[in-house]
Amino acid sequence: MLICCALFSIIILSCLIFYKRITLSKQRAQRKQKEYFETGISKQTLAFLHPYCNAGGGGEKVLMCMIEKLQKQQKYHIVIYSAEEVDDQSIIDKANQRFGTKINSEELKFIPILKRNLLEPKKRFTLLCQIFGQMIYALKCINKFQPDIFLDSTGLPFTFFIVRLLLPNVRVIAYVHYPFISTDMISQVEKKEAKYNNDDEITKSERKTKIKLWYYKFLFFLFSLCGRMVEFAYVNSTWTYNHMKQTWKSTQLVKLFPPCQVEAFLKRKQFTNQFIIISFAQFRPEKQHLLQVEIIEALVERLPSEISQSIKLYMIGSCRNADDELLFQTIQDTINRKNLQDYITMYKNLPFQDIQKLLTSGMIGLHTMEYEHFGITMVEMLAAGLIVIAHNSAGPKLDILANDIGFLCENLEDYVLSVVRIMQLTDEERSRYQLMGRKQAVNFSDETFKDLFNI
Repeated sequence: MLICCALFSIIILSCLIFYKRITLSKQRAQRKQKEYFETGISKQTLAFLHPYCNAGGGGEKVLMCMIEKLQKQQKYHIVIYSAEEVDDQSIIDKANQRFGTKINSEELKFIPILKRNLLEPKKRFTLLCQIFGQMIYALKCINKFQPDIFLDSTGLPFTFFIVRLLLPNVRVIAYVHYPFISTDMISQVEKKEAKYNNDDEITKSERKTKIKLWYYKFLFFLFSLCGRMVEFAYVNSTWTYNHMKQTWKSTQLVKLFPPCQVEAFLKRKQFTNQFIIISFAQFRPEKQHLLQVEIIEALVERLPSEISQSIKLYMIGSCRNADDELLFQTIQDTINRKNLQDYITMYKNLPFQDIQKLLTSGMIGLHTMEYEHFGITMVEMLAAGLIVIAHNSAGPKLDILANDIGFLCENLEDYVLSVVRIMQLTDEERSRYQLMGRKQAVNFSDETFKDLFNI
């Protein structure tokens, strides 16, 4: 049944593509471009595919630093395909404030494509629905505006099929934050590991596990075809590079670590002796904030009361949509149910100045996501002088905390012991970790990113 549905959908989509290819024309594209750019200067147009360009996360930092670099070069007219419903100036103002960029609003145009529902995850067949959603969204994008260069800075690889089929002369480039589907995800299903994307209902059934495994391998094959559609792709970390090399075997891949706002945090001169733990991550299921609640609960139970009373965890993050807001409330309810209100405080959607103040008030940085592809916020925590604890995988293991820069963990017990270990360090030992962390953070600065980014 699934195969029949997929084939039927492909036939329908092929018909739509054929129709669109007939109706789209270069003359029409030029007229559309003149509606947005009336400067009289002949330049190529570069369109960023970044529907959630106002989310305030690491991906948006990458986007805005790219635009800032391109605006200085003045080689292109720049647009963003956006699903945001706020006005354009608000998006630019928020980015400049949050990321410290200097985006010129007069040289950046937003193309509103407000069909968020096409990109939102569904409860069943999430990845397959996203594939079709991405392709339909791409149709809407190029119907509204046809660029000379199409750059996906979000991670919507199945849009490439539509762009290449309908606009074969358009250059397609990608910045890959993470694989759409990876061998790690397939391995988790094979091993029957219960994760946020592989629930108990699947892991307890041999038949459902086999079906999901076939489903994932089919999607992996489709994803491998996306690489043939791009001219080249930037990848954000060693982990992502290794996975994409397995998947997009014939594609030119360039490792380009994302920009991290290091300078603003390096201004801190004094470090605290208070046991303040900082978590800095968007409120999304994969960030595993509930595990952080368990870590604090375990510390409170194990440590003497005169020590545990001094522990504070500040959870800092942003919410993109209603699902993130629901997760935020779930975490808060869990904190209240466990009577940990005196130990954990949550903050969402803070301005950069407040984030900077909180980060520089802490001693320990806590990051609990498994297979975090890179981890911009970890770099910023290092720059702020925090001793970072993270999961022993992907970005933290291979790029950020390598060579004993911080502490790498596998499970709840490891995290608890790592916090206790840092609490027991002498001032001299803590200072050594802090200085090593700051030296490491400089390698991932905004300026390093801008120097290496070129089109």
